[in-house]
Amino acid sequence: MIRKIEINPNWFYHQVRFEKMPNILKNNAILSKRLQGDNTITSNAWNGLDYISLSKKDKNYIWKSSYRRFISPSYAFIFNGIEAIETEYVEDDYEYYRLISNLSSNKRYSIYEDEYQIKNKIALDKVIGIKIPNADINHYPREFHDRKDCAIDEFLKIIDGKMQVPFIDIDNELQIDKKDIKKYLLER
Repeated sequence: MIRKIEINPNWFYHQVRFEKMPNILKNNAILSKRLQGDNTITSNAWNGLDYISLSKKDKNYIWKSSYRRFISPSYAFIFNGIEAIETEYVEDDYEYYRLISNLSSNKRYSIYEDEYQIKNKIALDKVIGIKIPNADINHYPREFHDRKDCAIDEFLKIIDGKMQVPFIDIDNELQIDKKDIKKYLLER
């Protein structure tokens, strides 16, 4: 079934990476790097070892938007009813603020205007849907977007029997049941 829905501006989004899905499903949560046993801080990370990055969709943010950069072209978990820390946007002194953000501090910084962070973990029971990639994904290709149908086949196989949430087309404001998602993606 496909039905029209209202998109809540307070929803948070977290990009889904297929290679991380088995552990997320096993833990029934998205875990910070530290809780995953990974103590590696990369040179471009702003969320350190203890925070998980989230985005909100805000049409006012076009150029410095984590939603546009990471969420728009991807599958993403959609969360409702969680408390997240709004990051402070920085335009200069990147290394200084990135270093501070990589410390375990409650003051969070980002190079994106619409980034939020949450400490340690986000339980999957807060997922209300899975955002599908925007129809026009050519501006930011990902490894699983070579063909429209290959990603959804893989995604459905990974979540089979483990997640019972609908897929959501944010741009068209549609909720699509799992049984209809492949046909919807191929025909849109």
